[in-house]
Amino acid sequence: MLDLVFHFFSTYLIEVMSALLVVGLFFRWAGHRQSKVEDAYFTSFTSEIEKVLLQQKEQNQQVEEVEPYLSDLLNQVKDKLPTRSVRNKSGKKKNNKKADQLGAQNVVSLREYVKGDQSLFLGMKSEAGTFKSKFPPNFNDLTDRILEHDDNWNKVLKIFPIGPISRLIDILPGLFVVFGIFGTFIGISMALPKIAQIDFNNLEASSAILMEFVLSVTYAMKTSIAGILFSLTMTFINTIAPVSGLRRKTYKKVNNCFENIWHSIHGEKSIEQEMHEVFPALLAEMKKITTHFATIAPNSGAHEQDSAEEPKIGQASGASQSLESYRMSLRDNEGEAEAKDEVEPKDDPKDEQDKKVG
Repeated sequence: MLDLVFHFFSTYLIEVMSALLVVGLFFRWAGHRQSKVEDAYFTSFTSEIEKVLLQQKEQNQQVEEVEPYLSDLLNQVKDKLPTRSVRNKSGKKKNNKKADQLGAQNVVSLREYVKGDQSLFLGMKSEAGTFKSKFPPNFNDLTDRILEHDDNWNKVLKIFPIGPISRLIDILPGLFVVFGIFGTFIGISMALPKIAQIDFNNLEASSAILMEFVLSVTYAMKTSIAGILFSLTMTFINTIAPVSGLRRKTYKKVNNCFENIWHSIHGEKSIEQEMHEVFPALLAEMKKITTHFATIAPNSGAHEQDSAEEPKIGQASGASQSLESYRMSLRDNEGEAEAKDEVEPKDDPKDEQDKKVG
């Protein structure tokens, strides 16, 4: 298996690198062209949105319901936007003919509505709940969710995902250098065993082996040269036709546009500013409540003191009553003792003397 890999790359490595170069150049051209079209489209979109928002601000229009507001805002800018591809231009002409035949203003197919120019509007309408929220959302996440619906933004030629392809093209210069080094090692590894087959005593008979050795080393050098040349070519193309930087600039425009729409719905004041304005009134209310409780506290303290004194008075009266009952009981006991002494007969002294004589 390893011999087959070595044989394939030793034979077709330069051809493989050439094919990769052609594919990379094609996708770089297509991606850059589409990025420029998308940048022009979103630049027009954001500028038209800003014009409408500025007019609404001058007229002091208030937003009552978000869904109708977004629909009206998008309808005002929809017809002023450029088309995003040649196929959309032809499709727009056909749709205009159908609209004239049906007596309608415009005809939009389901595919175009979901995946075409209307996909951006569909994504914005699906995020009406986020625009309705009074708390500012994470506008980067909001922009990502809306642009996920747009195949023109996410795919090259509406088939290939632009993110992975763009990253692959960006790393192609490094891959070409690696392939060149790989081919060099393969050529050298195939050339070295042929040295052992050379008969230095009979160089004429070994001329064919020497020729194969030289060709293997030459192939190793050619792969390195091809890898360096292709790497320089792709680096130059990536520099003059960047895709990532252009898409990042377009993304920032769309992000700022969505933020301006949210502020137009909820006013120019942010939550922090509104809280800063509310805090003085809140502090005034807290002072009123504190003053009210301060006036109530002394009365409630006197009431508690009166209620605390009543048990003390009761306790004192109860103690005096118990002391009086104790004294009465002592008097009763003394009276009973005196009565007992009077009832019991005392011993006569004569009887005691008789007892002693007896």
